Amino acid sequence: MRISRLDLDGLGSPAALAAKIHELEPRLSSRVPIEDLCLQLDIQSIGELETDGFEAAIIMDELKASGAILVAKGRSDERRRYSIAHELGHFLIPAHRPSGGTAFECSLSDLHLLDPKDRDRRRRVEAEANRFAAQLLMPPGEVRARIRQTDPTLESIVAMARAFGVSKEAMARSWVDANREPVAIAVAHRGRVLRRYRNEDFPWLPDGDGRLPKGSLAAELKPGPGIVSQVEEVDPAVWLSERDAKRVLGLREQVLGQRDGYALVLLQAELDEDDDI
Repeated sequence: MRISRLDLDGLGSPAALAAKIHELEPRLSSRVPIEDLCLQLDIQSIGELETDGFEAAIIMDELKASGAILVAKGRSDERRRYSIAHELGHFLIPAHRPSGGTAFECSLSDLHLLDPKDRDRRRRVEAEANRFAAQLLMPPGEVRARIRQTDPTLESIVAMARAFGVSKEAMARSWVDANREPVAIAVAHRGRVLRRYRNEDFPWLPDGDGRLPKGSLAAELKPGPGIVSQVEEVDPAVWLSERDAKRVLGLREQVLGQRDGYALVLLQAELDEDDDI
């Protein structure tokens, strides 16, 4: 790799930075060599630390001349890669300056923040680092190209996660964002919905009481780790508000069981083209 931080000078947005890196290094493999890239961009070291205080951190001088990344010990390779990319985002995005010191310490919940318009500055900064990490490790153009070549199923998301070297949830988020069809993903744990990701074409998913909705495939099947259900038609009213359900011609659901009671739920809506949702 020949890229340097000088090549990124003048860029401030997470998406622009990630895109420029791929433009300058077009031969990067699908599984971006994130640690090598960090060292090329003035990260002096990447280490592990036995800690419960944070998921990942970056320590740097006030001028951001160089930095060192720490990742909590014992994490999966997929989570480690994403955490490193997240911290690299803090390092490269010019506006990211840790308050009251020279380090960002990021929790697991920080790695799930996605709203770049959040009024809270700290949450907004973490969301921007997540956007950078996602677009660096899973370039939207390549994700869209793979979507066009595969069926819209959880099996294809799992295969893409393996190819990009990221977690299934991280891949599912990027898959939803890049998809041109109305799709959504729910992350569930022991019968409760923890997080929802939908693109702008998919109807709003109401929070309800936080439980998997009664009558949903996910609530009925509860598949074991690694087991993927068939794609099945479900009543749109199971997942959607009464108003939106009436404006959807059909809703398909598929479930992937994961370890420790977690599950990914894929939802695909068929919209009434004569009705604007």
